[in-house]
Amino acid sequence: MAVDTEATTPLQRMVSTTQSNPYSHNNNNNIKEPIGIPLDIPTCSTEIDLITLKGEALEHAVIKLLRILFPGLVSPHQKIHMERVTIALTNAIYFVTIGKQKLLLRVYGLGCEDLIDRKNELQWLARLSKLKLCPRLLAIFGNGRFEEYLPSTTLLPHDIRNPLISQQLAPRIRELHSIVDIYPPPLPASGEDKLSITVWQQNVDRWYHTLQSIDNIPERVNMEKLGHEIDLAKSMLSKSNSPIVFGHGDTQYGNILRLTGTNDLVLVDFEYSGYNPRGLDLVNHFCEWMYDYQSETLSDQMQWEFFPSVEKRRNFLSAYIDTAKYLNEENINVDMLLQESSDWILGNHIYWALWGMVQATRSNIDYDYWAYSFYRLDAFRKELESRK
Repeated sequence: MAVDTEATTPLQRMVSTTQSNPYSHNNNNNIKEPIGIPLDIPTCSTEIDLITLKGEALEHAVIKLLRILFPGLVSPHQKIHMERVTIALTNAIYFVTIGKQKLLLRVYGLGCEDLIDRKNELQWLARLSKLKLCPRLLAIFGNGRFEEYLPSTTLLPHDIRNPLISQQLAPRIRELHSIVDIYPPPLPASGEDKLSITVWQQNVDRWYHTLQSIDNIPERVNMEKLGHEIDLAKSMLSKSNSPIVFGHGDTQYGNILRLTGTNDLVLVDFEYSGYNPRGLDLVNHFCEWMYDYQSETLSDQMQWEFFPSVEKRRNFLSAYIDTAKYLNEENINVDMLLQESSDWILGNHIYWALWGMVQATRSNIDYDYWAYSFYRLDAFRKELESRK
């Protein structure tokens, strides 16, 4: 089946036809090499407390925030409409409608600072915005931000398992991976291996350290044993030949939008993005085939029957490789990518197992993070044992 591999990405085509930021005081969009938050992004320290603010009280608080960040956007006595996106597992996300304008509001989840390097995320958003590979960052407040709303629908679990959609998605992931040609990863420090610069190792180390300071970790985790297992997994994974790319890190169906009118796919939510092994980013997507976060009974479970077969993985990876033709990289093949992704399923399981444990001790989102993490932890230990 033919795959569209033209050099201009769908998001580039979409953004190039839009006007400059209509919400910002300063519409100068000439972004220099970002080392922090772009200077034209409105910023304030106000926070939105989702624990105490509900209904109209929440709307009034958001209106006050909008008036601080975007003077004149909300007229006196004007009401707004807020629609919560239900599938977000880290943050609370709302579509906010003000008259004919629509924005995306992201309120960071409780305890997220233990999970996410927010400064790193905002720097990457600036870079991706410059490359027209993500929705625009419109404003930042104390515990969240406003982003450009893209008229679109979010994919559903069965969508990412569809062979045609899988072929359409692979080039978008490959485009992100190619960002290392523009922003190459740093060299490891003297005496360190290549994994030391990865988001994977940095987060695994940080999350495990966070859990060590918590007293009520369930016994089945066995923190001392887990520490040894992580060290063994690092040793095994350091031998993988998978190159370092810019990885999205969380290509679950809820982070993939289908643009209204064009049906192009756009990746969003870059909280777990950064330099990572290519195989890890690929197998992370394959693992997301197994999840339905909206299910009333199975949202925390891996449904192994949905893990893509070799044939389905080849379908995806062939489209990924076809994209390399216009990116001047032809020294990869499907078998190579299959091996890289198989190598890194071990790393993927422990990464999200630790994430779930930290969330279980911090988050105010209604989701069984312990159950999720135990499924991942069991899969990690089973995979680790099979490699000994």
